[in-house]
Amino acid sequence: MILLWLLLGICVVTAAFFIPGNPPEVWPNLNAAGIAALLYIIALIIYTARKPFSRKAQIIVGCCSAVFLGGLAVHWTGMDETTHWQKQTLLKIREIISRGIVQAEVPDSLMEVLDEFHHQPKAEKATLAQIFRKHFPNAEVGSNIRKLQSEGDSLFVFVSALSDTHIVLIAQETFVKGRAATFKNLNGKTGMVQERFTLTAKGMHYESEN
Repeated sequence: MILLWLLLGICVVTAAFFIPGNPPEVWPNLNAAGIAALLYIIALIIYTARKPFSRKAQIIVGCCSAVFLGGLAVHWTGMDETTHWQKQTLLKIREIISRGIVQAEVPDSLMEVLDEFHHQPKAEKATLAQIFRKHFPNAEVGSNIRKLQSEGDSLFVFVSALSDTHIVLIAQETFVKGRAATFKNLNGKTGMVQERFTLTAKGMHYESEN
């Protein structure tokens, strides 16, 4: 009978774990399995404490079990809340770092292009696009001009417009959420960090889009 209860518990908890499917995080699966385990333990306690145990013994077992399971439930929900808080905090830090990287890299590269444009000899009349392509030989509209620094790097800088009179760069995260969850990103994603830089002969304009 004990073996039957063990097999039943394993099957019930395992089945409950897979009920939520394959969500982006594991907590829905863990919560489903935890609820199934809780119901299983309650059923097991009721079965174990049945007669011939006295009424007094059943009450003591019931009270002790309620205290233990209540404490376990509080600890479980606390871990759930702490994990989500840590995740949100880390993502916020990642967002700040990503925006800092964008501010450190993109304006400098564009200002180098602008500086060269205004300081070229009068005999040479290279356009903004020509000078930009000299700095980024493979630059085309829609291409990414930023080299990824590591395996976990998810920051791209796309060329949105490239003409003789103006250049538009879109810096976008493909993993880190921005301010608005419904914002439509350049590459088709939704809600990611996105910054826009526009360069003309008069200077650079910056806009934090999300």
